[in-house]
Amino acid sequence: MNLQNSINLKRLFLTFVGVISLILLLASCSNSSEPTPSIEIIVPTAITAPETPSTAAAVSSNESTVAATAVPLPTNLLYQFPPMPKALENPLTPQKVELGRQLFFDPVLSVNNEMSCATCHQPEMGFSDGRPVSEARADIPGRNVSTLWNSGYNQYLLWDGRETSLESQAQLPLTLDSEMANDPAELVARLQAIPAYVDLFETAFGSGQPLTFEQITAALSAFQRTLVSENSAYDRYAAGDATALTEQQKRGLALFFSDTTHCSQCHAPPTFASETFRVIGVDSDDPGRAGVRPEGVYGAFNVPTLRNITQTAPYMHDGSFATLPQVVEFYAAGGGRVHDFEYVDPLIKGFTLSTQEKADLVAFLDALTDVSGLPEVPETAVSGLPVQYK
Repeated sequence: MNLQNSINLKRLFLTFVGVISLILLLASCSNSSEPTPSIEIIVPTAITAPETPSTAAAVSSNESTVAATAVPLPTNLLYQFPPMPKALENPLTPQKVELGRQLFFDPVLSVNNEMSCATCHQPEMGFSDGRPVSEARADIPGRNVSTLWNSGYNQYLLWDGRETSLESQAQLPLTLDSEMANDPAELVARLQAIPAYVDLFETAFGSGQPLTFEQITAALSAFQRTLVSENSAYDRYAAGDATALTEQQKRGLALFFSDTTHCSQCHAPPTFASETFRVIGVDSDDPGRAGVRPEGVYGAFNVPTLRNITQTAPYMHDGSFATLPQVVEFYAAGGGRVHDFEYVDPLIKGFTLSTQEKADLVAFLDALTDVSGLPEVPETAVSGLPVQYK
């Protein structure tokens, strides 16, 4: 056998070994017993990738039970909001917003004159109500009241995404027996009997126009679209103010955008939400998205915004976590994987952080707070009733 033949045989043998190794590797991957998680992704949201990293401040060893590792700070952070989607049939005007503000705080909208929109969406509680869950509806379990901050940017509303516009969503609390329990025609007649409201509706929708139930929901929706939170410490830092965040918040920011926690892959800036329905595995019997659509995944819920999150405790769809540190512990443990909840999102893998790093992460969430856009609460309702929002 000459030298060239020997080389060719050697190459052939190495190729054969490589093919066999590849077949064995693929076979081991296909035999995995873990089910593939299902995610209903409506509109994927891109995130700006970090560029040249800078080093976060070091954490002293006596602050934590596990040694902390410096995580690179991301750059080119998103913070500028896109234009808010317009409701073509409900153009925003100052007059309509003012009418909506008055209606929002007026208990005249409820059949017994004791409940307003602000009863469940209290401004000082992040437009939630501080309770674990609201009263159950006929076809929906009791759920934590969602914030109204930046709701004008949402394509899907409520935890299961059953509503797709603020106008349609506003009809529910006005008419449900478990909430305001009003009849649309009776509500219109009630408002028509109040001269001050007649004037406000004519100013907002034009004189000579009959007052309608659709005008009520349009005004409420217009007001909600003005509830924008976009000037937090995070926003100022992302815009170039290096002093806007504390050193602890900067460390938390680095962790939030890191591959260790994957937080930003679901809670993406600038809204710190995403139009997706995901299973995190909170232990409950609520079907979530599966209760709305046949193809929806059981236990999947709309990813909520984290803006003003420090004001909206308790957390999760069932209000099962009283504090943000408890939420961080839940994700660190791998979410529902600890009790074999089916189809937990693949991004929720669990992670190991020091005590200090967990505190840093919570500190960053506080940096997402901006309540400069809080509306003024009327001293007296237009109806003459006491303003109800607690």
